[in-house]
Amino acid sequence: MALATRTSGNWYTRLRTWWENPDADVNIRRWAGSGVLIVAVGAFLREPLIAIIGVLILVIGLFLRLWWDNALRNLTYSRTYSHTRAFYGDEVTLTLSALNEKPLPLSRVDVFEQVTPHTKVRDHNLYNSLESRTLTFESVFSLGMYERVAHHYAIDCLHRGWQTFGPTRLVARDPFGVSTRTMRLDHRDGVLVYPRMVPISSFVVSARQPLGDRKPATPLVEDPMRIIGVRPYVPGDSPRRIHWRATARTGDLQTRVFEPSASPVAAIFLDTITFSHLWEGQNSNRLELSIVVVASMARQLIEAKHQVGLYANAPAGSRSRTVRISPGRRGGQLQKILESLAMLQPAFGERIEKMMSRELHHLPWGATAVIVTSQVTPNFQRALLRMARSGGAKRFVILAIGEVPELFPEVRKRFDVYHLSGEEEWDAIQSIQLTRL
Repeated sequence: MALATRTSGNWYTRLRTWWENPDADVNIRRWAGSGVLIVAVGAFLREPLIAIIGVLILVIGLFLRLWWDNALRNLTYSRTYSHTRAFYGDEVTLTLSALNEKPLPLSRVDVFEQVTPHTKVRDHNLYNSLESRTLTFESVFSLGMYERVAHHYAIDCLHRGWQTFGPTRLVARDPFGVSTRTMRLDHRDGVLVYPRMVPISSFVVSARQPLGDRKPATPLVEDPMRIIGVRPYVPGDSPRRIHWRATARTGDLQTRVFEPSASPVAAIFLDTITFSHLWEGQNSNRLELSIVVVASMARQLIEAKHQVGLYANAPAGSRSRTVRISPGRRGGQLQKILESLAMLQPAFGERIEKMMSRELHHLPWGATAVIVTSQVTPNFQRALLRMARSGGAKRFVILAIGEVPELFPEVRKRFDVYHLSGEEEWDAIQSIQLTRL
């Protein structure tokens, strides 16, 4: 008897909670009260039609409340991409799928995706989001009982960086348009678009004349057949260069140092500062043009079997405050460089000459440092001359983007200096024509 009373009490409590739920978009108490009142009026007036209307209101109210309770149950939503990495100008297929695993059909489900700026969905307009500095992409689903529906969209990859979708807001609407049910999904994913790359027609690179049209005074990388010593291991060194006997003797990883040969090693230093002062902001076109130049140069050098590294005084995504990729040409080196360039964020970091003075000591003997910058200032030239005097056999190449720089006579004599006009539009340039200064 006690068990029956407790069960009855639990049932009553659940019914009362359901009846008085303040979060429900459908107030069943009002619908039921209105329906009962109309039925009572119809009975009093002996009008069956009025009583039928009251019953219909009761039934519709009950249906709407049951719909609200179950609309989002067993509803799943997902995004997939034909590729998660893409080159500039590629087309990536985005597939949005919704699955309704219940006997209740959903006549309309609106999906609102927050997407990053510069994302282009073909034949669809994206509008500014009220919640953040993002865009909003909307799609609509209609799902029957136990039905899966998929929509396919084309993403035009016309800007470097992450083309990210999410968070997502799903809004289900009842057939009468009276109530809605909302669900939020925080999952984010997207496509990483590599920077644009174009041919560099006037940038001569060969085995014995790397990065210029004059034969260098010293060779630029090492001959693996001639060992001249060892040095401490640096992240990025090939495991095949580790000197195991020296490692066992010292207790620290040691790397073989080889005598230089004629194969070039290039360390590209990208200066992301486009103005002299912080309050001047950032010249976005000049920065993007510099990234196009660096990406094109890295691809050309790696395809020519050269070792290439990348250093930049700006963060790439959520990583460290700078980009540091040691020179190499093993599989995946170009992809690693392109991914870092794709995620590079504009930032007013440390001066490129300060970064170079720290990193030059870790470069192989005879390496060439290629500096891509739009700030060839007197201080920069003085710092570069100091590094050149103390840098041993390392060679320096300057690629100035923007105004034609005023060069010191010693800089003209010691370094190869190239120039590219900063007026070129990064997304319109078809080939990079460098001028030798």
